Amino acid sequence: NSENDWIEKIKSNTSFLIGDRFNVRIGVKSCADKVFIKESWEKESIKPEDVLFKKLISQENIQRWCFATTNDLKILYPHYSENGKRLVINLNEYPNAKAYFETHKEQLSGRKYLIDAGRNWYEMWVPQNPAFWVLPKLVFPDISIDARFYYDENGSVVNGNCYWIVAQNDEEKVLLFLIQGIANSDLMSRYHDLCFNNKLYSGRRRYFSQYIEKYPIPNPESENSRQIIEKVKLLNDLSAQNKDVTELEKELNKCVEKAFGF
Repeated sequence: NSENDWIEKIKSNTSFLIGDRFNVRIGVKSCADKVFIKESWEKESIKPEDVLFKKLISQENIQRWCFATTNDLKILYPHYSENGKRLVINLNEYPNAKAYFETHKEQLSGRKYLIDAGRNWYEMWVPQNPAFWVLPKLVFPDISIDARFYYDENGSVVNGNCYWIVAQNDEEKVLLFLIQGIANSDLMSRYHDLCFNNKLYSGRRRYFSQYIEKYPIPNPESENSRQIIEKVKLLNDLSAQNKDVTELEKELNKCVEKAFGF
């Protein structure tokens, strides 16, 4: 009963659910990651053109408030956007990439579902929308012991072991900071465990899109929400500088509690 009352208190102070305002997307999927994703492309005998590489956010290098410097993954991304349409590069314009892909043609062509869909043999299976990578986004791993909702505006691509939420205007960008603060809080970890109890080995949680879309968010215009947004911005900045943010996280947790009426 006490747990039900606690959940109802949160619901009574909810302005919207994440899924009401945003699509929660899965990251890119190649079905041939060893071809497309590497930490050191310099070791390759044939290295594709630099313009085709993008930084990759993956469950290995994502932290709660910042991007890890270890596991500096880069993805060979043969897609681009033009006039709102997703397109794939012409290999004849990128001789190094063409030579590299040719060395893996047997494996890539073996992705029968890609060929059957009328796609080029060197494409990614799920490339997502290339125009969205440059926009502000919130990224989090599918499987994690603790919440790790990271804010990115560096144009990075998101790996298929993570989900992401993109902001397409300034208002949505502000909401991303609020969502990040709520999602990374102790309160939401407890809410997640009570409402979406789906833990794996060693207490790892699943952060499926259908769970995150049901996360409650308080009124963005309230004073507590505005404080959450400002503290999240500071947490992101300080964490990027490797500063201790323990006390600031405690302050954030208090603001989140207040925002939901506790």
